[in-house]
Amino acid sequence: MRATAPARTRQREPGSRPAPHEMVFVGVLIAISAIAWLAVHHLATPDMRAGILTGSARPDGGGGMPAMRMDHSMSAGLFLGTWFVMMAAMMLPAVTPVIVRIDRLLRRRGRTRTTAYMLAAGYLVVWAAAGVAAYGLFMAFQSTVAAGDSPAAVRAGAVVLLLAGAYQLTPLKRACLRQCRSPLAVVVRHGERITASPSGALLVGVHHGAFCLGCCWALMAVLLAAGMMSLVWMGIIAAVVLVEKVWRYGELVSRPLGAAMIALGLVLVAVPDLAPALT
Repeated sequence: MRATAPARTRQREPGSRPAPHEMVFVGVLIAISAIAWLAVHHLATPDMRAGILTGSARPDGGGGMPAMRMDHSMSAGLFLGTWFVMMAAMMLPAVTPVIVRIDRLLRRRGRTRTTAYMLAAGYLVVWAAAGVAAYGLFMAFQSTVAAGDSPAAVRAGAVVLLLAGAYQLTPLKRACLRQCRSPLAVVVRHGERITASPSGALLVGVHHGAFCLGCCWALMAVLLAAGMMSLVWMGIIAAVVLVEKVWRYGELVSRPLGAAMIALGLVLVAVPDLAPALT
């Protein structure tokens, strides 16, 4: 009996089991993500799902590649609001396991039960701010489409795919991904700041979100080129992000994915008429 007592004690140590507030936090983030996916589904118009990479188009009644169409009337406010909803839908599922592990590691340090929420809020602040750059890229894509040369527009999207694929192979991508995947690194570097105050936890969430941005910005550029509010492409990119960050062997995915993106980009540069097949 004495030999089993320490094992039972260890099982009951703080951090060894999910706490009730932890389950609530996970439930809240899942609910927010689900609502965001539904919002994207209801808000997206055919124009919002269009992209220069996929050759999303309206029929022109003739041969060859149809003329592409994108929403040229989208204001900055509408874009940024839509972008934030999209990021909540796509990124919260990937960051939730990391934040939960950080919360478990800090359970002994007197952190408040709002810590996880502040970390998540800081994370989303970074992606909301990234929407400004995304809007500039979106406007550049609009200008390309407005020129009326569909093959040239597809090739522009293929260049985005090539650049994104090349970034997947860089040391910077791997370094950012490792930081995103390591709750222990966050606790070791920022544990005191997280537990000091809610604002400290918010700032650490911003810091962690910056690494996530460094890891995923190229994939989001591909999403903008493929179709910003296309549920299919959102699902594909969200799945890639989730696998890279959560799966045990997620780091091994980046390089073959980058190679595949480069190969597809080269094909589309050479044969842009294949783009509609991606839709």
